[in-house]
Amino acid sequence: MAVIGNTDSTALAALDSDLLLAFVTVADSGGFTAAARYLHKTQSTISLRISTLESRLDTLLIERGSRRLTLTGDGETFLVYARRLLQLQREAIAALGRSQPVTLRFGLPEDYADTWLPALLERFGAQHPEVHVHIHCRMSTELLEQLEKGSLDIVLAVQHAADSGGRPVATEDVVWAAHRRFALDPGRPIPLALFPEQCIYRRRALAALAGIGRDWQLDSTSQSPSGLRVIVNQGQTLTVTDRRSLPENWRALGEEEGLPSLPPAVIEVHRSPSLTHPAFDDFVALIDEVLEESGVAK
Repeated sequence: MAVIGNTDSTALAALDSDLLLAFVTVADSGGFTAAARYLHKTQSTISLRISTLESRLDTLLIERGSRRLTLTGDGETFLVYARRLLQLQREAIAALGRSQPVTLRFGLPEDYADTWLPALLERFGAQHPEVHVHIHCRMSTELLEQLEKGSLDIVLAVQHAADSGGRPVATEDVVWAAHRRFALDPGRPIPLALFPEQCIYRRRALAALAGIGRDWQLDSTSQSPSGLRVIVNQGQTLTVTDRRSLPENWRALGEEEGLPSLPPAVIEVHRSPSLTHPAFDDFVALIDEVLEESGVAK
């Protein structure tokens, strides 16, 4: 096994922050493609940076050929130090620029904002009054697109694909839901009120109905959770939501009404690897803390 601790100029050159960032991002995102997306580089550029880093360290950091990205023993060891070096760089930049205002651009769906944002902002504001948090409430797919474009720094979103590159932080039960006075007629198509087409809840719900051959009709569409609540409160339509968000005047429906079960929703944290302020790490840690206290954390 090669020794990483060389002290010659070639080894020291391996500490180039671009190379370190590429390696850490590949490790965190689970692959070269996801890392390239988050760093706004081509996949070939990321591959070249990893190869350059391995050449300078004279050791392999990543196993090639396996379907799932795997770090070598040296890769696991070096990952710890790479994280430390990048963190030191962020702290140094923050220390030199401590008098300058800092903005954190945070995106999350509206229903998550209603539940978790007040506690998150209160605690973070107490820790870092120098940081202004700019909130963006959109659907998960839109937020992730903005993150890829560099318009957001941190995103809390529903997982849409296993290789999304996010870090799972919670799992929520997803249920069919309606007002308590709603009565489902088994002889008629199910009247639905749902989010737009890009919503993963909607896609899974319609796929589940198709799987049992159940007819449905889309009566209403709203991008806003509050809009859907107004519609469903009329007692004429069925929707899909997480169990945690059920209002007191709603009820969950399921197999007793002939409805298929729905898969749980995985909530992920996504962050831009280019973040340079240590306070952003504290913000992510507080997300974990607030979700854990609410009872949904994994």
